[in-house]
Amino acid sequence: MKKANYLLIGAMMVLSCSQEEFNIENPNAADAVRVLANAGDFQNFNITNHAALASSQINFNGIYFRGLADQMTTTNAFRGFWSSTDQPRRQINNSTSNGDLDAYPGGPWNDYNGVINNANIVINNIENDGNTVILNDVDLTQQELAAAYFDKGIGQGYLSMIYDKAYIVNPDTDVNALVFSPYTELLEASLANLQKAIDLANSTNNFVYTLYTGGNTYNGDDFIKLAYSYMARFSIAVARTDAEAAGLDYNRILNFANNGITQDFSPSSDEDKLVHQLQDWSLFVLGDTSGYMPTDIKIQHLFDPSYPTDYPLDETVILGPVNTTDPRIAYYEYVGSNFGFLRASRGRQLFSSYKHVRFFDNNNEFRTGLTLQIFPVAEIQYIKAEAYYRLGDFNSAVSELDASPRATSGGRTTGANANSVLVSLLYENSIELDLNSGVANNWAFMRRHDFLQPGTPTMYPIPAFELEITQDEIYTFGGVSNAGQIGTASGANDWRNLFLDYDGDGVED
Repeated sequence: MKKANYLLIGAMMVLSCSQEEFNIENPNAADAVRVLANAGDFQNFNITNHAALASSQINFNGIYFRGLADQMTTTNAFRGFWSSTDQPRRQINNSTSNGDLDAYPGGPWNDYNGVINNANIVINNIENDGNTVILNDVDLTQQELAAAYFDKGIGQGYLSMIYDKAYIVNPDTDVNALVFSPYTELLEASLANLQKAIDLANSTNNFVYTLYTGGNTYNGDDFIKLAYSYMARFSIAVARTDAEAAGLDYNRILNFANNGITQDFSPSSDEDKLVHQLQDWSLFVLGDTSGYMPTDIKIQHLFDPSYPTDYPLDETVILGPVNTTDPRIAYYEYVGSNFGFLRASRGRQLFSSYKHVRFFDNNNEFRTGLTLQIFPVAEIQYIKAEAYYRLGDFNSAVSELDASPRATSGGRTTGANANSVLVSLLYENSIELDLNSGVANNWAFMRRHDFLQPGTPTMYPIPAFELEITQDEIYTFGGVSNAGQIGTASGANDWRNLFLDYDGDGVED
C-alpha cells in the first residue's frame, strides 16, 4: 500500500491526535485541543486559512505561469525563471535534485493541498464531531462551515487547473489508501464543494466571510457571487487543448458567470497577512530603469502586429515603441536598450524593450492598504464572451467585449466573426488581465486555444517529492521534442502565427 502524502498525514493527525500543533501561521502557537474547543480560536484558525488561500493566488509561484504564457520574459536563471521562458521550450525539471522543485512545479501543490487540509479540519470538527461555533451567543457554525467548503472548493479548483491529477481528500478519507484522481474529477469535486458553500451561505442569516483578521469582510450575497465566479473560472480553465475546450458545457459556464461578481474582488493588503508577491516580483524596477521581469514581446505584438514576435538577434538592432491607439499601452513603459539582466548569450530572441508598470508601487508591494487584484469583473465578461464564441454566437460575444474594458478603456472594436472575437479575447486576456486576475489564468487561456508555443507544458506533473513518498514513477511534461503529446503544447495555433484582425475588416490591425 502506498504511503500517504506527508502534508495530508500531518493534517489528518490533527484530527485524531489532539496534542499535535497546527502547521499554519499562528502567533499563539495554539495546540489542537484549545483551538478546536474554543470558538474564537477555531474561527481564527478558519480565517487564517482564508488568508492562505488568497495569498496562494497572488504569490511568487505565478511567475512561472507568466513565463509559460509569454506574459513576461527573462534569461535570469534564479529560481528557475529562465526555464519557463526559454525557447525552444524546455521540459519541467521534475526531479528531487532540482533545487527549485519546491517552487516549480511544487509550489501550488503545497499551497492548495495545505488549504484543503485545513478546510477539512473545520468540516470534520463540525460535521463529524458535532461541534458548534458560538461567539457572543451567536451561532456561527453554518457560516464557518460554508467558508471551509469555499476554501476547499477553490483549492481543488486550482489543483484541477494546474496538475494532471491530485488527491481528493475528505475528512473521512483513509490516508493509507489515497489515490490520485484526474483533473476532470478534481474539477467536479471543486464545483460540488463550492455549490455546498453557496447553499450553506444562502441559509445563514447575517453571513460574513472574513478574508483575514482585521481585514476585508464579505456578506452572503458577495460571497455567493464570488463562489459562482470561481466556478466559471475553473470550468472554462480546465481544458488542456482546443479540442478539449470544444467539448466543454458552455451553457453551464454561462450560468455560473451570469451569477458571478458585479464588482472587482480586490481586497486591501496587510503587510503582515496578505500582500501581492507576484506583482512585487513582476513589477520590480532595476537601476537602469528596466524591469526585473520584462514584458514579453507577445504583448507588444498584440498592440502592434507590425512588431516582430521574437526580438531581433542582431545586437545592433533596438526595437522602437509600438504604434497603437489603445491608451492601455500606458500599462507598460518603453525602456529601449536598457535590458537589465537579459543576456544575449542565453537567447536574444527573449529580449524586450518594455516593462509592466500598471500596478507599480515604487518597488514595495509589502505595504498595508494597497489594492490586491485577485478577480476582476472583466474576467467574467471575457468568460462570457468566450462561451458565446464557442457556442457560435458571435454577436453576443461582441456585446460582452463592447461592455468590457476592451471598449470602455481601450476604445477597441471587435468584428462579429470567429477570428476577430478569438484574437480579441487573446488580446484582452493578455493585456487587461495581465497581473490582474491571479495566477495561471493567462496560461490556461492560451493552452485551451492551442496558442502556446510548441513544447510548452500544458499542465504540471505531480511534484517529484510527492512521487518519491508514494513510490510512483517520476514523470514530467513539456519540451519541444514532445510537442503534441499529452501535457505538452502542440503549437497548432502558436500565437506568433495568428492573423490579428480585431475589427473584422479583413486587414491585420
